[in-house]
Amino acid sequence: MVKFTAFAILVVAACGPNTRNGNGDDDTHGDANTSTVDAPACATSIVKADKIPLDIFIMLDRSSSMSDSVSGGTKWTTVTSALDTFVQQPGLDGISVGIQYFGVPAGGATCSALTCTVAADCGAAACGPCTSGVCLGFFASAGDSCTASDYATPAVEIAPLPGAAAALVASIGMHSPTTGTPTSAALQGAVDHSKAWATAHPGDAVVAVLATDGDPSGCDESLPHIDAIAATAFAGTPSIPTFVIGVGPSLSSLNGIAAAGGTTSAFLVDTGGNTNQQFLDAMNAIRHAALGCQYLVPTPVSGSPNFDEVNVVYQPGGGGAAQTFPYVMTQANCPASGDGWYYNNPANPTQIILCGSTCSRIEGDTTGEVDVTLGCSTVIL
Repeated sequence: MVKFTAFAILVVAACGPNTRNGNGDDDTHGDANTSTVDAPACATSIVKADKIPLDIFIMLDRSSSMSDSVSGGTKWTTVTSALDTFVQQPGLDGISVGIQYFGVPAGGATCSALTCTVAADCGAAACGPCTSGVCLGFFASAGDSCTASDYATPAVEIAPLPGAAAALVASIGMHSPTTGTPTSAALQGAVDHSKAWATAHPGDAVVAVLATDGDPSGCDESLPHIDAIAATAFAGTPSIPTFVIGVGPSLSSLNGIAAAGGTTSAFLVDTGGNTNQQFLDAMNAIRHAALGCQYLVPTPVSGSPNFDEVNVVYQPGGGGAAQTFPYVMTQANCPASGDGWYYNNPANPTQIILCGSTCSRIEGDTTGEVDVTLGCSTVIL
């Protein structure tokens, strides 16, 4: 599993010709943090930069085969335990998560609980009443929906962690593996909701995560058709990448969905090993891969930054001289090897994005630091 590392990102506000007030003080208001990078002599204040918010919509397979035994329990118990751990772990500020399950019955009600003590144990109102310890609606709703809109309505809406963790854990605990695997409808619903969410939150990175233990069973089972759903979502505007986690053996067909969805290949969990930890590792790898090395362009409290006076500076964690990465116009201008960065929109920048080779380099440095300096002429490749 690929290891990804989060970096401390600091913005150094420098006192260029247009950044100082009449008293000689810098107009950018920062905190008391001090950068370890040797910034230009005019750099006087430091503010913490914000990483791009990341929104994850999980579509979780609850087919009956998820009850199969694996090392440490069943597929369902190990996977859901890993999800519980993921959403409750520290350090997820700036990440939002929502969830839906597949299959669901027509109309979208998720009647996942068979036994009950009171009606509330049955979940949705249509899944009750609770009679003689059984949720009668469970049987009435049998059969998986093939309507994408039934999956586009989340069981728990995308919301920021850690606040959303309690609702996510409670929802996961109310479900159990009892259905087929209507992957086509579920994936379409997942990307549809993700696209609607991304449209409403244009400053966020939004991704869909499909977690499943097998090939499609029910609805449209054509793998080329399912791949096309992911491909269309990735090619659209806004673009929605699809990450895939496969739980079990012989799941190489899921690589097609991931590749079509712009994420190269699926994360395949070997159920003969530590399924729980592997699934947790996959989720953490996805959150880093989905976000990449993207940072918000810092804006002074007073005025706007001069985009011709922005530099990205890297301080290696093992020591050594700070290095200024050069600016390139677009991703297409990134060097095949070597360093660089670019704006998401050169005409109206809102994000600083490191080139792929540069991102890979700094993510391998667990103690390195990246700073953004304002006020000094941009170094251009």
